[in-house]
Amino acid sequence: MRRRAVDTGSTQSSDGQTGERGIPTTVERTVCTLQAMSTKVVVIGGGPAGHEAATDMARYGAEVTLIERDVLGGSAHLHDCVPSKSMIATGGAMSFAKRVGRMGLAQVEPEIEASTLRDRIVAIESRLESSVRALLDSLSVRIISGTARLTGPHSVIASTEDGEIDLAADVIVLCTGSRPRLPDWAHVDGERVLTTRDAYPPEQIP
Repeated sequence: MRRRAVDTGSTQSSDGQTGERGIPTTVERTVCTLQAMSTKVVVIGGGPAGHEAATDMARYGAEVTLIERDVLGGSAHLHDCVPSKSMIATGGAMSFAKRVGRMGLAQVEPEIEASTLRDRIVAIESRLESSVRALLDSLSVRIISGTARLTGPHSVIASTEDGEIDLAADVIVLCTGSRPRLPDWAHVDGERVLTTRDAYPPEQIP
């Protein structure tokens, strides 16, 4: 519900008299009540673009449904960007630790604990996903875990573990994100040929 004050352009003197040319000087303000239209929006993809679109439209009063098949926050973001930056931060900490002897501290030789590093990355991913989910929940965005396909310009079917859900929408937003490009001649085995799901961090540090 929004209210807008509309000024008719006339003015009013303190004694309520008209102007020198006989033009009324009374200020007339009309308060208009604007009823926001209920718009149904379906967002396909819960990555950065998808959940930002969902939260923005929900703030404007739209009825929003978001469909995500993997992880809220985006696979590329949480399974590539975040882990790689976490490993860079770990490398920076190792580099600093190797220089502490120059600062009057006992020299140390840091080593990577792959399991601890992996736990740290998983904890960061979980915290970020939880924050995205909490924001969407606070704005009453309906979250469906599954895949989506368009059946028309204003209709979507979400396939979930419990079956299919038919959704009607005034607006459909496609935010499908990205995925690793896998050449036919390079079979991903998780050992020699890795995707982002295998590399952050790998089982053995090179």
